[in-house]
Amino acid sequence: MIIPAILQKNLEEVKKEVYAVEGAAELIHIDVGDGAFVKTVTFSELDKLEEINTKSSFQIHLMVEDPNDYLTEEKLSKIDSFIAQVESENVTEFLKKTKKRGYRVGISLNPETSIETLAQHMPYVDFVQFLTVIPGSQGTEFQENVLDKMTIFRQTAPKMPIQVDGGIDEFFLAEVIEAGAADVVIGSQIFQSPKQSLEHFKKAATETREFGHEVKHKIKKVAFLGGAGWDPEDETYKQAVETAKLLAEKGFEIVNGGGPGVMRASTEGAKSAGGRVLAVTYYPPYKHKNYEGTDAQNKFDEEIVTTDYFDRTKVMLQNTDLHIVFKGGTGTVSEFGMTWANSRIHEGHHKPILLYGNFWKHIVKEFTTHMFIRPGEKDLITVVKSPKEVVEFINKWNSEIA
Repeated sequence: MIIPAILQKNLEEVKKEVYAVEGAAELIHIDVGDGAFVKTVTFSELDKLEEINTKSSFQIHLMVEDPNDYLTEEKLSKIDSFIAQVESENVTEFLKKTKKRGYRVGISLNPETSIETLAQHMPYVDFVQFLTVIPGSQGTEFQENVLDKMTIFRQTAPKMPIQVDGGIDEFFLAEVIEAGAADVVIGSQIFQSPKQSLEHFKKAATETREFGHEVKHKIKKVAFLGGAGWDPEDETYKQAVETAKLLAEKGFEIVNGGGPGVMRASTEGAKSAGGRVLAVTYYPPYKHKNYEGTDAQNKFDEEIVTTDYFDRTKVMLQNTDLHIVFKGGTGTVSEFGMTWANSRIHEGHHKPILLYGNFWKHIVKEFTTHMFIRPGEKDLITVVKSPKEVVEFINKWNSEIA
């Protein structure tokens, strides 16, 4: 199960994030910090969770000195389970009380804590959680050494369900599942664009369990990356229009950044063929002279709003199956670099990259001559010179997938 995690300071912020995943999350994980065990002080009035109108249940992770201080006399109907830290005080007492009240109970350990500390608590818990970040905040670095601990633990307790929490992105999702995780808690990676990201991670988890780490996807959604400065009379703009038009005629969905240039061109082409367009946008909190913004003439059908330029690129890559890179400026170079690096990390089930225009051959040659390009990395990209070649590539790719 993919479980969205909430780390907020008050009930209103908790409600906001609960409602953001309403209908998509069966269980929602709420982190409670006391400012002592972890530096962060968070929402902790657990009885007030009863006020939230949701069909989801809550899992409470108590990152506190003494978890007994947070346990009410009566069972709270909205709470499914509690998790206590093995490093906290009076943990055994808490586990026994919590089980007696009818909750499911988990025990969690920090990345640096030995798995030997779990042994005395095993009779009282329903699952074990491995923290893969230093606890107390979201968005911190994944601790890869925990994967080895999980493997050892699974050998000693093969029937005990494992939950993992912290720093999980799409790549590490596959890693923790292969290491034995049944449930994965994800916070900041989900709440940047909640329902879309949650469904994306659910799909990725299912595919990893069914097919293993290496799985190729059929191409259905195509991302258009390229310069925002191109006008309708420019050749690159025309190329993007014609490519999107042909793809839409073949039933593919077009995805772009919602702005001008290649982005607007791809919408124009798709719409001329009756196609559908998704825009992944962001709105800076201050005036930004070098940000092209959204374009009133880019008449896309659906919009995903993200937090910043990097988040926009990441979400666009997550929500597409193929990336076409047209001629552009430094922003295009950045997007190309991000998608190429992402494909290298996920090689074997990567999303293919098409570079539109023969000039790319010279750029790739310079990269391979003067940069450190690993064996196989060049094979992740293909240079195309026409809309027809784009469609031919997709048809060949999809035909090779059962």
